[in-house]
This record gives sequence, C-alpha cells and structure tokens, in this order.
Amino acid sequence: MRIVIYNSSSFGGCFDYGRELLDAYSRHPEVSSCSWWIPINADVDKTQGIRNILLNDKPSVENRILRQLHFLFRSFFNPMLLFLRLAATRDSLVILNDFEQLTAFLWVPLFKRVLGRRHKFAIILHDPDRDAYPPNLAWTNYSMNLIMGLTDFAFYHDSLPDKSYYKTGTSCVYLDLPHGIFRMPEPDPECLALIHKMNANHLKIMAIPGNIREEKNYDIAIRSLVALPNFALLIAGAPANARVDSDRYRSLASECGVADRVFWLERYLSAGELSAVVAGADVIVLNYADSFTSQSGILNVAAPFRKVLVVSDGPSSLTAVVRKFSIGTIVTDASPTALATALVQSLENPETKYAAWESYLAFASWDRHVEMAMDCILSNQPELK
Repeated sequence: MRIVIYNSSSFGGCFDYGRELLDAYSRHPEVSSCSWWIPINADVDKTQGIRNILLNDKPSVENRILRQLHFLFRSFFNPMLLFLRLAATRDSLVILNDFEQLTAFLWVPLFKRVLGRRHKFAIILHDPDRDAYPPNLAWTNYSMNLIMGLTDFAFYHDSLPDKSYYKTGTSCVYLDLPHGIFRMPEPDPECLALIHKMNANHLKIMAIPGNIREEKNYDIAIRSLVALPNFALLIAGAPANARVDSDRYRSLASECGVADRVFWLERYLSAGELSAVVAGADVIVLNYADSFTSQSGILNVAAPFRKVLVVSDGPSSLTAVVRKFSIGTIVTDASPTALATALVQSLENPETKYAAWESYLAFASWDRHVEMAMDCILSNQPELK
C-alpha cells in the first residue's frame, strides 16, 4: 500500500503527530511507500519520505491583516498543490492529518470528482468538536459535511461527538485509535535552569503547557493559588490566536495577590523546552472547560515522563482515557476549590500514580495505532493492498 500524509502546518501537536505517523506507517510490512507532505519551512531532518512542498505557514510579516491574508491564501492554494501532486501520484491512501475546512467548498468537489476513483481518503479527527474556526456554525456544518462526504475512513480518539456531519453518508468507516506517545528529547538545560530560577522558593509547580487557550481555565488555576500557599503556577506556551489576552490573566493574578507565584514562559516552545516544562513541574494540569471534547496532545507529551496529572471531569476523550487507566486525579467541578483539592490529592502516594502509567504506555503505542488502522483499511478496501 502507498500512503500519503498531508500536513499543512509546520509546528505544534498536529505536526508532531504527522511525524510519528510517517515513522510508524513506514515500519508496517503492508506499506510499500509512505510520504509526508509538509510546508517548505518545516524544520525537520530530510529523511526518506519527507516532501517539503506546501506553502510557508510562518510568514515573516508581523502585520495582523497581512498574516490573515496569508492564511487565507494558504487555505486556497495548499489544497490545489495537494490536488496537482495527487493527480501525478499512483493510487494511494491519503491521510488528511490537517484539512483546510474554510475552503472545503472549493477543493472537496474537485477531489471527489477527479481523484476519488483513484485515491482513498482518511481523516484524523484530532478535535472533532472544535473544528469550528470558520465564520459561523452554519459554515462549519456545511464544510464538515463536504469533507466527511469525501473521506473513506475517519480516525478519532476515544469519543466522537454527536454531530450531524459525522452521519453524512454510509461509506465512511469510523475507527477509534489510540493517540500514540510522543517521543520527547532531553529537557533543554537552559529552560530547565530558568524554571528553577523562577522557583527560588522551592514551591510545588503546577504547569499548564501548550498553546494558550481560554478553555484551559487559567483563571481557575490562578484563583486556586489563594488556597495553596506552597504552590506556584507555570504557564508555558504561545497564545493560540490573536484573540487570546494573556494580560487579563496577569491582571487577575495581581488582583488575587498571587502574581509572584505565577510564572510565565509566553512563547512558542521547542520540543526540548516543552520537555523542560514537563520535567520541571510537579503536576501537569489539564483542567479544560466543557467546550473541550477531544484528546490532549499534552497528555502524550507528559506520558514518557510519567507525570502526576490533574484533569477536568468533562465530556472529553481525555477524561475518559485518564479515568480508564487511572493516570490522573479528576477535578470534581469547575471551581478553584475543587482544583485546589485535586492538586493536594494528586501528590499523595506519587509512586502509585507513577506505576499507573505503564498500562497506558503499552496501550498508546504508534505501532498499535497503525496496526489497528491497517486492519480496518485492508478489510474494507482490500484493493489497496
């Protein structure tokens, strides 16, 4: 089988996910070739299968309007690049690890009419209930209906929301797959030293790593510090978009009198720096709002470090997997008091929590992910073999 993995982003959890897929599919005995199509600016070692053919997703311009225009241009042009390449490529399974939802009205009909007879399409539903960045809900429903009408396979993690577009047609096969554990480098020594320097009073550090999004409930974490004088909060990551106002959280920390115990690394973190944040923390906090219903890439970053976790009790597949494998403490409700209680409980008997990771690490391997996917693909599309 020939496999093409499409990734229009050059950084972040989705990009790391694509790199792991390339390696795991390339190892499978039924795969004759596997290639990963990524932006020209992606900073990766040029190993076999990597194709830097998509548009730069980190423009040098700082002007917000120009950056938005560049994003729109990419949303139109990258699918056309994919189309032209696939038109000249032998029959393959195309895994959409990214997909341009905003311009689906343009590219999906073209793919379906011209490429659908030769290629099969699979989609990774990383955030199956948050694929809503188009202007309004009606556009989201319309675009996702188009995309799901193109795909032959849809892969998700643990749970799939009850959405009309996941019921589009009967030909798409849905499969629940383990996320996979990210291979993390050694902690960046300079970043780790900076964290130790910030924590001069040797407090317990709860960390919220990754892109800064409102749904991560930073306000609850900041307010919980009032009842936790021996804890500090480390917020590490870059704002997810221009709408995120991190100054609001700084002001809240000052109002609560805990500003000296809120540490900031507000920037895009390299893999080594992310390792340092996880290694330097006592607890990783994944206390999301109910709007979060997917898996968390940070869970699978923390897994190799077997870190103590505190997780929200929400409708997400993250909560489901943490509960299933007993790898974290569940917050009872969305309040500072509940989070403070969970943080104290999470540090009781840490050796037991460390040992609980072993069953999850065995479950969530990339080779297992690919083996399950290939069994499903070949049983439903044996002509791909």
